[in-house]
Amino acid sequence: MKLLFGLFFLVLIGFVAAKGDEPALTVRVTDIPGVKGNLLVGLFQTAESFTDSPMAESPKIELKTAEDQVVVFNDLKPGKYAIAVVQDLNKNGKLDRNFLGMPKEPLAFSVIKKIPKGKPKFEDCAFEIKDEPVAMVIALVTK
Repeated sequence: MKLLFGLFFLVLIGFVAAKGDEPALTVRVTDIPGVKGNLLVGLFQTAESFTDSPMAESPKIELKTAEDQVVVFNDLKPGKYAIAVVQDLNKNGKLDRNFLGMPKEPLAFSVIKKIPKGKPKFEDCAFEIKDEPVAMVIALVTK
């Protein structure tokens, strides 16, 4: 019985240790223009989800200060990812646009610094996660 319990304990420790080995992604959002609304940070793994997924399902940070905000995504599988960040000023869970389709709220994307006309491509914003943690800084852009 002690042997069986000992084996179970070793397997459990191995499982917990292996689960913690998945890399984490730390995103620091800077240049927040004011204390209003929520910060939505969307992490996407495909081109389809990057342009079609609603930001309302993204991690949400209620802004109580204009200081940099940090979001950590744990247990990510190696692969390509892209990030979209929106300061959701009216807390409706999406990027609001004017009648011409231009963003009315601050936003930013991984890798690219300048917001293109129209939706950016996944490949232009994509970065690779391998076997180690990744940290990045994304500065919000106001139009």
